[in-house]
Amino acid sequence: MLFCLSSVQALRPASGPLNLVLRGREVGTCSNATELAFAGAAGDVPDDLEFAEVEAAEPVGRAWSVRTARGDFIVHARALYLHRDVSLTVRTALPRQRAPLLRRLAWWWLPSIVASTLGRRLFLAARRR
Repeated sequence: MLFCLSSVQALRPASGPLNLVLRGREVGTCSNATELAFAGAAGDVPDDLEFAEVEAAEPVGRAWSVRTARGDFIVHARALYLHRDVSLTVRTALPRQRAPLLRRLAWWWLPSIVASTLGRRLFLAARRR
């Protein structure tokens, strides 16, 4: 598999099983953010990259090749995990829901109630209790 990321940042968490996380935007998809997380990673990758192509260097999948403008890097790891932000895709797939009629009426009348003197007194009295 080949992953192409732009505006890549290399993160190295201080604790946990993930030693190296490459965060950026995947080229050719509509996802906002993509993360490639390496478990038990051993390899030297610069922190700030403009572009990165990641693919398996071995057929078994224990080594990954990270090609960047700064050069090629080999990362040895137990596993590679792909995380994509799919919120935009899910949001467009779901139909819009209207608020219930009572709630819409309440939000329509609330500004005029608060603008009146009596309405302000009622809200202050309710707030004191």
